[in-house]
Amino acid sequence: MRGPLIGVRRDRGSRYLLFMIVSFAVTVAAVRLYLDAAGYPKVGGGGLHVAHMLWGGLLLVVAALVTQLYVGRRALALSAIAAGVGVGLFIDEVGKFLTESNDYFFAPAAPIIYGAVLLLLLLWARARRDDRPSAAEATQGAVEALRDLADGRLTGADRDRAVARLRVNGAVPGDDLPGELLALLGSPAATARFARPGWAERVDLSGTIRRPLPDRLERLVIRVGLFLSALTAVMGMLLAIVVLSGDVASVPEVATGPIEYPSEPVWVLLVGIVWALVGVANGVALVLSLAGRHPAGMAIAQYAVLTGLVAGGLLTTFVSQLGALSGVLVQLGLLLLILDQRGRLAQMAAVRG
Repeated sequence: MRGPLIGVRRDRGSRYLLFMIVSFAVTVAAVRLYLDAAGYPKVGGGGLHVAHMLWGGLLLVVAALVTQLYVGRRALALSAIAAGVGVGLFIDEVGKFLTESNDYFFAPAAPIIYGAVLLLLLLWARARRDDRPSAAEATQGAVEALRDLADGRLTGADRDRAVARLRVNGAVPGDDLPGELLALLGSPAATARFARPGWAERVDLSGTIRRPLPDRLERLVIRVGLFLSALTAVMGMLLAIVVLSGDVASVPEVATGPIEYPSEPVWVLLVGIVWALVGVANGVALVLSLAGRHPAGMAIAQYAVLTGLVAGGLLTTFVSQLGALSGVLVQLGLLLLILDQRGRLAQMAAVRG
């Protein structure tokens, strides 16, 4: 029987993808902040310039070699982090690839980088969905659990997860391998080799949020965030009115330095319109939440904040470059709280049902 063309999905592969995304985003932000503070120094001399893109390419090679030469969770985590830093160093110089003058300060570079992070986050959100695994995926997950067992890194919780997936989805007529894998994973010898959960296994985003934020306090924080977002709608509308009235001929310089900024007021107009629409939607969500229709309000708020992160974030990074970073982080924090609130509501509905 022929297997998949590329292979089957790795169990919890989204964990390593998240390592890469975080490394990618932190690297780009750190490089841009450092270069801005240092006055954009050049490494080299005598006609040579060592671009940090080269170091990014070297780290990408390291990331590939690690998984080709080593097995185990540490190899996967190291490869993911090296790949994230490598991609961050590489794509930070995307402006040089798009301009004839090798212009690092090309204004659209920031939204291109931001869009790349968004695409990776979309892939992560899709990969972390706990869809029903195929028989091949359940079997490969059990094989990987055995590899971790041999490496001394399998926890009891991970063994139980692999066994449960294999029992539910791994049975194939005429195939005795799932049964043999179950016997190996359930043996006393396997139990004696269990490892204590490491920091990656102990990471629980929902628990991290819910311990300091009980339900009532989380609702209050979300409502305050939605109220502030609704205020931005008023500011966005006023900004749009000012631009449309023709009082703004060009956008004033928002920062000093060599970074390029668009001067056409149409970009400011688009930013104002997007954030005004997002603010209005969040205002509606706030009213519904206060009126006793909290689940409907959270559903609207989720899509409104997502729209702000995608459309608003892309436009804002084009207009203000790194000046948009703080706003993006605030919106991302609000989105995490809204997603957690919807998870709590789903759990309460399941209990009542």
